[in-house]
Amino acid sequence: MCASRSKIGLVGVGDWGRHILRDLRALGVDVEAVANSAASVERARSGGASRIVASAKELSEDCDGYVVASPTTVHLDAVEALLSRGKPIFVEKPLSNDIARIRQLPPAAAGLVFTMHKWRYHPGILELARIAATEEFGPVIGLRTFRMGWENHHKDMNAIWTLLPHDMSIALHIFGEVPSVENAHPDPTVVGDDGMIVHARTSTGIPVVSEVSAGKPNKHRSVILACRDAACELDDSSYDRIVIRRRNTLQTDEFEQRSVPADMPLREEVAAFLNHVEGGPAPFTGLDEETLVVAAIQRAIDLAFG
Repeated sequence: MCASRSKIGLVGVGDWGRHILRDLRALGVDVEAVANSAASVERARSGGASRIVASAKELSEDCDGYVVASPTTVHLDAVEALLSRGKPIFVEKPLSNDIARIRQLPPAAAGLVFTMHKWRYHPGILELARIAATEEFGPVIGLRTFRMGWENHHKDMNAIWTLLPHDMSIALHIFGEVPSVENAHPDPTVVGDDGMIVHARTSTGIPVVSEVSAGKPNKHRSVILACRDAACELDDSSYDRIVIRRRNTLQTDEFEQRSVPADMPLREEVAAFLNHVEGGPAPFTGLDEETLVVAAIQRAIDLAFG
């Protein structure tokens, strides 16, 4: 990959977009940025953007690709403004919280629009996927995820749309499919629709249970891959290791900690997109897969709150 020859248009330089800008610049990319507020303009300027404009339509036609990191509810505005240019577009998750609008995208979007699910690039998730595929600890019997914290800091959508895409993409990466949602219940610790418990199942019958919430006073992030002979956990206390507890062991110290690289997944997914822009393979999560992710989340919301 020769990133120094790439020019990328970045739509949005907010709290997350600034990190994308940082990694694009660190990878040697010339970045044009869309920024509107004074704070976003300053982040774009201090982050090294070569040009700052007010809308996606104003980005240069000669950009090699585009990254969209604006609020979720306006992601598709940028996608629709840029699609006719025929360049790859990498959109922060979720692509949208409007499944009907996703399905109305023109056919050309199928080969051009990809979604940024950073956990699909995390070394810990890659290792869990390897354990599952090789049946190192026997067949997988279930997947349990927790993604909970306090309050929702996104003003344009509820916490479910912020949190659950992570876990759906993790299940997708481990099993190679988006599990089918069977049931969902509101989280009793929150007021409104900022949390729920989702029960899903893969096509081979493996149960997947995800709990997301903005009502837990203390942050908790965990992915547990349950196998016949052991349970393997990646959690937010130590993202550089997987804790493995073999079954039929009673002593509290009878577990192994398997180290994984501490690489930042955002940098990895940005690099994967740049590689694609320059002729390499497509990044994870194309439009077809993302449509399934969003549809599954919408089904869960309908079951829990409809």
